[in-house]
Amino acid sequence: MYNTSFSSFSRDVDTRFSVKFHRPAGQYVMKELLRITDKKIKHFISMPIITGHGISPVDYDQDGDFFYVTMADIKDWKLNTEELKCISNVCAEKKKTKKPRGMREHYPTTLEVNDILMARSGEGTIGKVALIGEGETGGIFCDFIMRIKLKNYNPQFAYYYFRTSYFQYLIEIYKKGLGNNTNIFPPVVQEFPIPDVSLKEQQMVVDAIYKEINKQNKIIEQIENKRKEIEELLLNSIKHHAISDFI
Repeated sequence: MYNTSFSSFSRDVDTRFSVKFHRPAGQYVMKELLRITDKKIKHFISMPIITGHGISPVDYDQDGDFFYVTMADIKDWKLNTEELKCISNVCAEKKKTKKPRGMREHYPTTLEVNDILMARSGEGTIGKVALIGEGETGGIFCDFIMRIKLKNYNPQFAYYYFRTSYFQYLIEIYKKGLGNNTNIFPPVVQEFPIPDVSLKEQQMVVDAIYKEINKQNKIIEQIENKRKEIEELLLNSIKHHAISDFI
């Protein structure tokens, strides 16, 4: 149990009353981030954060030139290209741009290198991100995903920052809805703090992360090789006993 003031309910444009939103743990995370930066995501975006398009099942077409990205395709913190489905060229032509509510311009909804996709809905998926790399462009993302384009900021650094426990906890306290139907929206996410460090420092952090990932990949490879050796020993043993029994 904890106490809060009536004025605290005006901290958000939605006048949030939930205990989750006002819990001290969330306030602590926000204070910790604001202690190291006064910049927000909106200060580094090259165009507004937008959601994608919804489509109908009849719009899928395996002969189409554009694939369609759903939340399920980024649930593993990367774009799962193996299970992507294509949509018809007619549908893609209509969905290539979007004019968000309250804005005058149309913005592209086709994916480009270094775009960051973030799931904005659904328990277990909300807040997960994927960084678009070479060979993953040309797709169109769904309306339950928001696309973040950054300028003067290392997208790989931002991607790893978005995966941190602090940032994901901001998603946890700011999302709203009941049960599995929870949502978070671009106007909220763009106000989240983001570290303001030099591009050189950002790259140093990214390089250090890659170094550790490479170490882990080598360990995973060694484990897989050992697993294959064990499997081969077992198969040879079974074959040997089978031949002995036959003789």
